[in-house]
Amino acid sequence: MAAQIRTVCLIHSSLAGVFNRLGVSAVVIDPPMGTASLPSLLANLPEPPDCVIHQEHLGKRFILTDIEAAPCPTIFWARDPHQNLFWQRHYARQFSAVASTQPHLLDAFAAAGAARTDWITWHGTSRPFVPFAARTRAMAFVGRITPLRRRRQWFADHLAAAGLVPCQNAHGEAMAAHYDAARVAPNECLAGEVNQRLFEAASSGCLPISERTPEAVAELFVPGREALYYDDVLELDEQLRFAAAHPGLIEKMARAAHAAVGERHLVEHRAAALLALAAEAVHRPGSPATGPAAAEATALTFFRLSRSEQLPLPQSVVWDRLSAAPPTPDVIAAMLHVAVDMDERTLVAQLAGICLARPDLAANVQAAALTCAACWRMDDPEGARRTYAAYVRATGRTQAARLHDAFDYLLFFAAALEARGYDSAPGLLFNPDRHLPENAAECLVTAKQLRPDSLEVDRRLAGILSRHAGGQAERVGLLSNLSLHRRNDWALGLELAQANLHAFRREPGLEEAMDAAMAAAGQGQLARFSRRLALADPSGRLRAELLARGLPLPPLEAAS
Repeated sequence: MAAQIRTVCLIHSSLAGVFNRLGVSAVVIDPPMGTASLPSLLANLPEPPDCVIHQEHLGKRFILTDIEAAPCPTIFWARDPHQNLFWQRHYARQFSAVASTQPHLLDAFAAAGAARTDWITWHGTSRPFVPFAARTRAMAFVGRITPLRRRRQWFADHLAAAGLVPCQNAHGEAMAAHYDAARVAPNECLAGEVNQRLFEAASSGCLPISERTPEAVAELFVPGREALYYDDVLELDEQLRFAAAHPGLIEKMARAAHAAVGERHLVEHRAAALLALAAEAVHRPGSPATGPAAAEATALTFFRLSRSEQLPLPQSVVWDRLSAAPPTPDVIAAMLHVAVDMDERTLVAQLAGICLARPDLAANVQAAALTCAACWRMDDPEGARRTYAAYVRATGRTQAARLHDAFDYLLFFAAALEARGYDSAPGLLFNPDRHLPENAAECLVTAKQLRPDSLEVDRRLAGILSRHAGGQAERVGLLSNLSLHRRNDWALGLELAQANLHAFRREPGLEEAMDAAMAAAGQGQLARFSRRLALADPSGRLRAELLARGLPLPPLEAAS
């Protein structure tokens, strides 16, 4: 298959040598942060390539334009889509294929219009195996710990008692040497992703003990043979105890993980997968965005990167791109954002009028929510009322709640957006002082700013966060606040206990579980608590901990 691809143009990639070893001539382009026309970049090459591969550069944000004019298949390799899907879903539509390091986001790319998708994840390196007898540390973790990463801080705090000293600033050979000296590598994932740490540790024969997320991670390193996995801090501790008690078996598993890297997870394997994806695009061309659809995709990519401040683009550039794109609901919504940012009140009123006049926009929950938020931002409550009324009519509702202020509007549209699947945009740092809300979580965050003591907002935000990895620390805070006001709600207490356990807060989690059980017992509902616990704790680890602390839980048979 790779014979069909004789030459590749690599953008922000270090794989040229690997492709050359695979018999493919590779030329590398390393443009600075910003944007550039793909045909213009290719015009400087001696000859057109058979394929262009744009690899996401995590420290140098760069966007191609005019992708549809490329003389060959194009591939975008999304390296951090778990943090950047909010803009990559638009950008990826323009390529012949998109490769993602994250398997659980392939469906999201396809739903957004990507022509072809494939899971091509991170890779390891080839290193000699250091026997465990020569290793000086029980465990190792290399990763940044900052105030913004509270869950990782709790992870490190918990493992400090077991002797973990995190290494935050090692790279390359220094990082590999750190793993070479350790036997196991507990791994924490920021947002439920497959991360590089898994492969870095295995490359050094340091057995990964990783979170069991996403589900497909088990396809990379076989559970119980090449890696150990865990769901919460109780299972993490269990795996660490197992490792300490079975050093010979752990070394055997570490050797298997090390061998797996050499057999399946080297950079050569990923390059071959990219070539196979390119060849597939040659043999069976898909339908990447072209013409007006490509103009829309580029404009929305520019807007999303500008809004998130990942790419410093002048507002005039973003506005010009949006103005030249077809006026789809997404484009009109983006224009509303920009108009509010520029404090162009006349323009905001004009765009709000378009949303009222067009049936497709009047019935679009995101357009309606955004227009109402824009009206409130511009001190135009009457405009918000008209937009709400138009949305109610357009969606065929026979009854509509009376909304009195911005808080009411935010709660209404939070529910409406959540019902339509627009619950959050992971990776985007939302600032309610600057940004207009366009999904349920953003509506609720804005509402909380208006009424910080609203328990209803906390409850609904906690519910949204329960469906997304990466928000565990925030969810602990929200549930803790709710529990202070609902001390006898043992079901809430059990939910808080598990949130703590998933955030590496072992003792607070067990204490909350005990308090919840005692509250249930005081209400004569310990049997109900036991049944709820069985559903929430199928492994029985939390139940065992509570029994060990003297809690008289009824047997499961008696509780059922």
